[in-house]
Amino acid sequence: MYILLNNQKEPIAFIENMMILNATKQSVIGIIIGDCFFGKKDHVIGKIFNDHAYLLSGEIVASVVRNPNYVSSAPTKEQTAAAWDILSKISTHTSDWIVEKKKWASISLEESLS
Repeated sequence: MYILLNNQKEPIAFIENMMILNATKQSVIGIIIGDCFFGKKDHVIGKIFNDHAYLLSGEIVASVVRNPNYVSSAPTKEQTAAAWDILSKISTHTSDWIVEKKKWASISLEESLS
């Protein structure tokens, strides 16, 4: 599992079982397919590479770090249903090449996924 950190290095979300989970509620806010991440919209929101989550604009929305204390767990029924809801609405699953910037986005990861 991975931890997604904001620009103040605070945990904002987790990646577990290809789902992006809100750090406080453990609710599904997005999914991962390959290196692309998706939210409530029907298209790619961004990609994860070089230890960061980048929006299509190239701006950073999160740092990605491995959780050294991770213990594997099965997703709940609610998490699975929420992930399938996001997956079933995706109509465009590819994106153009993202040119990474060193600049943090003005919106949060959760805002970008909503």
